[in-house]
Amino acid sequence: MVASCKKLIAEWGKTADEKWEKLILKKKILTEKWMKFTNVEKVFCAGIASLVIFIFLLVVFQICFPKLLEKSAGLWNFIIVVVSAPVAFVIWHFRDENNRQQIENQRKDINLKEFQKLSEWVSGAHLPEIKTIDKTTQKEGLKDKGEIDGKLQLIERTTEKTEEYGKKPHTEGFDTFGKREGAVALQISAVYNLLPFFRGDYGESFRRPAFNLLKSAWQAMQQDSLKKWETENLSDDEQQAIIEELELKADSPMGVALTHVLLSLNQKNTQLNMRDFPEMLPNLCLAGMNFHLSGVDEKARDWSGLNLSGVDFRGAHLRKVQFEESQLDGANLQNADLTVANLQHADLTEANLQNANLSEANLQNANLWFAELQNAYLWLAELQNANLSDANLQNANLWLAELQNAYLVLANLQNANLRECALSWEHLKQVICGGLTGSQIIEDDFADKFYPEWKAETDSEWETLTEVERRAVMGKFHDETGMYIY
Repeated sequence: MVASCKKLIAEWGKTADEKWEKLILKKKILTEKWMKFTNVEKVFCAGIASLVIFIFLLVVFQICFPKLLEKSAGLWNFIIVVVSAPVAFVIWHFRDENNRQQIENQRKDINLKEFQKLSEWVSGAHLPEIKTIDKTTQKEGLKDKGEIDGKLQLIERTTEKTEEYGKKPHTEGFDTFGKREGAVALQISAVYNLLPFFRGDYGESFRRPAFNLLKSAWQAMQQDSLKKWETENLSDDEQQAIIEELELKADSPMGVALTHVLLSLNQKNTQLNMRDFPEMLPNLCLAGMNFHLSGVDEKARDWSGLNLSGVDFRGAHLRKVQFEESQLDGANLQNADLTVANLQHADLTEANLQNANLSEANLQNANLWFAELQNAYLWLAELQNANLSDANLQNANLWLAELQNAYLVLANLQNANLRECALSWEHLKQVICGGLTGSQIIEDDFADKFYPEWKAETDSEWETLTEVERRAVMGKFHDETGMYIY
């Protein structure tokens, strides 16, 4: 009996919930239809409602209270009030809506002025300029030049250059800063104050302009260093110096402020703000950015499934960043730290990964066709089923890398470290035209993974060979492939 009652109550509760949901849905539909009406149509509908109410009340009172209807003036006043209520309510609604709209417009104007001022400060338009004054003084005089030609002439020219800076004011008893330092502090503060606009706290209309301003500010900050990278034939030391410059700027107060705002989460703290602007992400410049800066949420490192074609991540700290199924074709990831990054199924066609650190990165099923991986560090990287055709892996370190079923047709593995990596001769022989010259493997790998598939059918098994014969076999293998066995 108790169970039956509980079941009945549960069914009744479920039915009540369903009815309530249907009621809410109907209300929502009616509200949407009502909002589509123009003001004239709304007044017309209210007039019809008033007419229906008037006819209904008139009929009721004529049938039930005919004498009261003829003699009572108060009753007629009551009927008039009730009948006019729908029209009065609609008119009141118009006025209330108009007042709210005016308040909203005023709020938008205030927010717009604030945003414009912040934009000016972020751009550095308020920073005091350094004045340079050039002074040129010319003096002409006479000097006796003797008996040679009897001409008397002397011209003296003096050039003076002075520079005027905003000087630190003289104070007694406490330290302060000058005009320029204060302007820089204001610029950094303005970047942080852009966060509510970028997040959408003041409406969606400010989000895109705020994003444009922030990403442009980052690119402008790193532009001088990136221009140096365009110089041809840079040495390793010169490239390292540029990387250190990028990192230094990224760790500066301005760089930290821009990093915190650009890598901020949405209002619900569920995902990266930039995910709301997928069309603006291709060719984005985030060179040198530190994704592990203190205060950056872990959710900000989820960049999976995004179109990041042509993005500039040079020298960026991208450890453990999620790039699963992202489009990174043509992306510049030179000298980037991608340790333990997830790049499964990522499209890295023609991506530049020179000198990148990809140790323990997951590159399973990634497309690295024509990718530049010279000097890349791929220790313990997972490259199962990856497409490395035509990829340039010169001098790459693939020690202990997993390369099962990797597609290596026309890949360049010259001078690559292939020691103890999971790779068989069946896959490695796809590399032709001297693409293995100078690469290194260990003797155990040669004996277990390469020799059984490389040797002729008539050749002896490795275990039966003498030490001298083994040396001869390894020498022959080196002559054919150019690979070194250690």
